[in-house]
Formats: sequence, C-alpha cells, structure tokens
Amino acid sequence: MRQKALLIGNDINNATESYSWNDLINGLLDYSKINPNLNQKNKPFPMLYEEIYMNSAKAHQTTERRLKKYIASQTRKLNPNQLHREILNLGIENILTTNYDLSFEKTSGLDKKRCVNSGFIKEQLYNLFRFHQTNNHKIWHIHGSETVPKTITLGYEHYSGFLQQMRNYVVSGTKGVYRKKDFLPLSKRIKENNVTFESWIDLFFTHDIYIFGLNLDFVEMHLWWLFTFRSRAIVENRFPINNRIIYFYPKKYESRSQHKLEMFKVYGIETISIEHLGDNKLSYYEKIIQQIKNDI
Repeated sequence: MRQKALLIGNDINNATESYSWNDLINGLLDYSKINPNLNQKNKPFPMLYEEIYMNSAKAHQTTERRLKKYIASQTRKLNPNQLHREILNLGIENILTTNYDLSFEKTSGLDKKRCVNSGFIKEQLYNLFRFHQTNNHKIWHIHGSETVPKTITLGYEHYSGFLQQMRNYVVSGTKGVYRKKDFLPLSKRIKENNVTFESWIDLFFTHDIYIFGLNLDFVEMHLWWLFTFRSRAIVENRFPINNRIIYFYPKKYESRSQHKLEMFKVYGIETISIEHLGDNKLSYYEKIIQQIKNDI
C-alpha cells in the first residue's frame, strides 16, 4: 500500500479564527503607509503584493524584510483548533501546508524554540526542503514559516524564483547549487528507484496526497507547474507514476470552480465534492477528515 501525505491550506484556520486573508491584506496596506484604497480588482495576490511593496519602498524606503516580519507577527496570533488535532490523529507522517503559522507544531507540543528547520538542506529563502520535525510528523511549510520571515512566499519575484528552484530539482538537477549535496534530476532518481524523500516535491510522485483547505487558484504557479509536469510525465510515459492526488472542495462552489475542475480532470487529479451547508466549516472539514480516515 502506498504511503499517504496531506497538503493543507489556510481555510482550516478560518473554521474558528476571525482573522481572514483580507484582514491580512488590509493590515499590510495600513502598515505599508500607502493608499488604503489601492485597486485590488483582477490583480493576483503575488502581483498586488509587488505593488504594495514597491509603492511603500518608493515612498517610505520600506524594506521587504520589514513587510515579511509584519506578516509573520500577524500569523503568530493564530491559534490551533480541533481540526489540527484531528488531522494529526490521522497518523499520516508528512503534512504539507501553505500556512506560515505553527498551529500543527503547537498542537504536537513543539514550542517555537524547537521549531527549527530539520531539512537536509538549510535553506534561507526557498522551501523545497524545509520542515519541522515533531514526535510523529514532518510539517513541511512549503510557502515558508513565521519562524524565518524571509522564507514567506508572497510576491511574484519570490514565486518565480521558487519555481525555478523546483524545476531544477525535478528536471535538470542541482549540480553546484547546494554545498551539501548535488541532486540528480528527480525524474532520473524515480526511474532508478532512488528517491530519498529529502524534499516535499518527492511526495507528489510517490505518495497518495489528499488536498483540502486550499483554493488552488492559478496564481499558485509552482503547484500548477508540478501538476503539469507530473501529468505530462504520465501521458508521455517518461517514468512510472502510480500515486493518486485527491482534491476536496465544497459542492456548493462547484459551478464557479469548473475552470479548475476541468484542469484537475485532464491532469488526472481526483476531485471529491463535499456537502457544505451554511457556514459551519468545522463540520465540512470533519467530513473530509473522516473520508480520509476511511480511505487509509
């Protein structure tokens, strides 16, 4: 039986917290001391972030380090809820999350001082190898962690650099990039059955991955590239890929999500709709957790 992994987004925090993504953007606008009425319409967040940063840098000499430290400080206000405990209780070792907060670590009893990067490569900016080790889990903060604010992935420049690092790791290898080790292309290592799971990217080709709480808009260019590469590898029979990727979404949003569901279908990603009545997100996510429990 294949091993399992989870990819979890910020919406599990929204089940009990009143602090939303819009609150973060508005707080960032206020902190940046720029026009709070900045037009946000039709601007993907990585581009909107670049606009906020550059306007603030020009007007107030604001450094990006300051902006990311502010975001990390706001993230620290988030508290774990019962979903974090229920997710950990699934017994799945590898938990990938786009969240910056330490809710899973706190739930595991790991205090902030012990939340150090346990990855094989000690990255300072990107997050291919970064994880926090608890007693029973690896928590992979794939968009960065509040513990190291400059790793927080926000702007178009950071996303693009991250994607470049990912593509090198998967397609061309990393000769000369890291002092500790040169990685052969992941595609070659999969062919040779020599995957050592030192990066969360390995799991996308080897583990069954359950995705929930994550909107997965197309602005998540690095994840959509990973889906694309994986799908092409299957269609073109480049190397054996037998794992499943399963995406959960609220049934009531089905009609507005057709563009993504169509792409998931062509990419061979399974989708499961979950009934979601009213605004009870706890109940919605508990249904997903139960379905995963039944599957494993």
